[in-house]
Amino acid sequence: MSHDRTIQPFAEGGWPCMERNDDASLHIPLAGVPPDVATSPCHSLLCAWGKVSQEYVIAVARNRVVYFVNRRASERFTLRPGSVLDDDWEQLIQKEWTIEEVDLEEEQLYRLYFIRPKLKPSVEANAASAFPAIKTSSPLYQAQLHTARVAAHSVSNTMISGETGSGKEVLARAIHAASNRKDRPFIAVHIASLPRELLASELFGYTDGAFTGAKKGGKIGKLEAANGGTLFLDEIGELTPEMQVVLLRVLEERKITRLGDHEEKPLDIRIIAATNRKLQDEVTAGRFRADLYYRLHVLHVKIPPLRERKEDIPDLVELLLHKLQAQYGRGPLSVCKAAWQLLLSHTWPGNIRELRNVMERAFLLALDESIITISHLPVEWNHSAPIVEATGFRRSSLRDLERETIQRALADAKSISAAAKQLGIARSTLYRKMSEWHGVL
Repeated sequence: MSHDRTIQPFAEGGWPCMERNDDASLHIPLAGVPPDVATSPCHSLLCAWGKVSQEYVIAVARNRVVYFVNRRASERFTLRPGSVLDDDWEQLIQKEWTIEEVDLEEEQLYRLYFIRPKLKPSVEANAASAFPAIKTSSPLYQAQLHTARVAAHSVSNTMISGETGSGKEVLARAIHAASNRKDRPFIAVHIASLPRELLASELFGYTDGAFTGAKKGGKIGKLEAANGGTLFLDEIGELTPEMQVVLLRVLEERKITRLGDHEEKPLDIRIIAATNRKLQDEVTAGRFRADLYYRLHVLHVKIPPLRERKEDIPDLVELLLHKLQAQYGRGPLSVCKAAWQLLLSHTWPGNIRELRNVMERAFLLALDESIITISHLPVEWNHSAPIVEATGFRRSSLRDLERETIQRALADAKSISAAAKQLGIARSTLYRKMSEWHGVL
């Protein structure tokens, strides 16, 4: 079958595509789409999703035939199933539109796209101004913050993934604060911390006498409390199969009913979900519903672990120390070179949460001193984390390094006081170290 290659003018709201010659095919929803795509089990899910999505959604088969287009995209771009996209359609519309391809499984026979208006240059250019609460010099994280900026200016649900302690809630709050919902509630629900039997009442609320032990007068649920704003669901992978069904129904119908009540209330919320799991693996294993996953996974931001963005550690440490000094009215703001080496060589399995814990402990131990040294860092690091210098040679234990540093200071200084000042520690601390190594120094 031949095709007439007619590019529709983009300025008139059209789409760079060529339509099939036979008009009948344009009225057949899946004309030109391979049968294995047309019968894909994801077809009904995609149709249901497209009906409620606030984005421009299109799905394109491998031969560039449009497999699916939701109503918003169809009306905006005069695009319909059976249309054949032009070879360079992406390049032709990128001046005014952002094209995001959703990460589907490799074996999928079509590609799914979200089309969004481009952000204003001032918003697009500066992640720091968009999220003042987030400081990063990491190219990895900055790339993810681009998607987070899109999320802030979108009404779509967003998934944030990252290891425990990586700052998922901080980013969720930042997205909310940069959105047009910033003056509305931000409600956080930590699913893993709630007993299963209480989760429904926490999310939906209840009326007076709804169940034994119900609070007199009833209670508003988290979903209702977040109405008009943002609901943050942390550790969404912990949601029970029963609650997954209920949450999916809420997202589809945009209505809620308190436990013990019959009145449905309209709901206008944007959900930001977070997980430290590979949720796609949970879907494949049947532990997490695919339809709910795709409802929540419209936009995806992956926070890199701290070990992959160690260039952020100095700024984070400085920020933490200034906050602690403001809280206590005194304390060190500096870190000695040896301690810096140790901080940068540590793998940080607990991410920023671990860094905050380590620095607060070190700050308190050095409260009456001017600088944080390796003696203020976790003692277990002295045995398990030998320093690797820039030359690549491993030094002996940290205690040996500390002893050598003190030995050099004592040899160079004219007095104990001068040596302590050179080391950045109190004279009493130096005397204590010397007594520990009596006969060695």
